[in-house]
Amino acid sequence: MPTETFLSLPIVKQDKIFYNSIKEFADKGYALASTNKIAKESNISKGSMFQYFVTKEELFFFVVQRALSEVVNVYKKNYTISFIDMDLRQLFITSCLQLIEFYDKYPYHYRLYLRIHYEIDSPNYKEIRRYLSRYISAIINRFIDVGKSKNIIRNEIPSDLLLFFINNFLFRFVEVHFDPDIEPTLNDSYFSKDRIIDGLNMVYDLFMEGIKSNNLKGENNERY
Repeated sequence: MPTETFLSLPIVKQDKIFYNSIKEFADKGYALASTNKIAKESNISKGSMFQYFVTKEELFFFVVQRALSEVVNVYKKNYTISFIDMDLRQLFITSCLQLIEFYDKYPYHYRLYLRIHYEIDSPNYKEIRRYLSRYISAIINRFIDVGKSKNIIRNEIPSDLLLFFINNFLFRFVEVHFDPDIEPTLNDSYFSKDRIIDGLNMVYDLFMEGIKSNNLKGENNERY
């Protein structure tokens, strides 16, 4: 965590150190990130950097926690969704589009999240992943609760299982948007917004209707 020396700095200087830190960690990952470069870009000495954060690990934790806090605060302020006025399909599509819009505005926050998701060289990797999951899952849990309360989603399906599938889709959906060459299936970055919405409608139908064929009959149909 930051020292009292850092917390006593002017907010503008704190923000500059944070910005340069999140950019470095997002670009290089924890292991290759250079505190020397962060200090240089922030116009402070290396000695001053370690007066603000005793170790590189503490700087990293500060960046992760502040980045997540900013994501949550900005999302609550600017991306509030009315669960009363929208049906479940609208909620699903709106949430997906908002994720893209948000991370377009805050690319380093998203790239840092990707680093944490894929790289295992950061300190306390599992702890950080659990820490992130608690917050990221909040919106999806609300979506599931609304769906079950309106009898749109079957109550017998475990919420944890639904959360697993939807969270993994959203992660890949946003990832493909920012790195379209890795997966052509939902390569939406070259498409218009209407084309993206069409694709999301298909995904929603797949979630809600499943992959069972309507042609199954008799005993085979009952088994599935």
